[in-house]
Amino acid sequence: MKLALIAIVSCMALSVKSMTHVTGIGLEGKSATAEALLPAEMHPRMPVIDVQSTDLICRTSSMFAKVKPLVVEAGTNIGLVWDTKNTSPYTDAHPHGPCTFWLAPYASKGTGQVWSKFQEFKFEGDNDSAKWCTDKILDKGYYVLNIPAYIGKGKYYLRTEIIDITDAQKTNYEDFTAGPRFHSNCMVLEVTSNSTAPLKNPVNILEAYKKYYKTPLFPKGTANSNFTLPGPAPYSGDAE
Repeated sequence: MKLALIAIVSCMALSVKSMTHVTGIGLEGKSATAEALLPAEMHPRMPVIDVQSTDLICRTSSMFAKVKPLVVEAGTNIGLVWDTKNTSPYTDAHPHGPCTFWLAPYASKGTGQVWSKFQEFKFEGDNDSAKWCTDKILDKGYYVLNIPAYIGKGKYYLRTEIIDITDAQKTNYEDFTAGPRFHSNCMVLEVTSNSTAPLKNPVNILEAYKKYYKTPLFPKGTANSNFTLPGPAPYSGDAE
């Protein structure tokens, strides 16, 4: 199994809004670069708060920007690497919450019912000592992600997302300075595989997140074990 490294930088704004973004991707033994990353057209570290915004998908509208896809074999492990050195003068804390990971066919431009969630990580441990995805990244310095073996060969968008739930007991409909903060980034993968199966259970990202416009993502009093992430459960299955 090969290991691809996706470098992530995080920082905190003076308004105590968490910020993070993907800065590079590379295969094991090679330098991480930004060659496969779609360019951010908003401030690259700013989170998306408005769940009705198309920025929620990838924080860019340049879905066909000229990038060099990362060639990855289905079944390969890739790793998310987070800069935990607090190199930014604005870094006082880090996002706190779960992660989700999605794929969509490149030809789709990421539009419509095309996104398949293949992995998510909320927390491990009990409610009092739970370690969220972000805690795990901070503890280990990376996150290992598997590109499932059932993925068919072809060109895809990989959407990585960190959801900061610090203020997720409110919505931005109630208070635009509050609500969950979505840190999504997309890159292009060229998956090699013996399978030709299509992606499973695809959804429209904007439709899947729409209910959180007026309904808190993490309602007050909700136990970690009852917390449900946006979208369907990740598909897990064998290659067809």
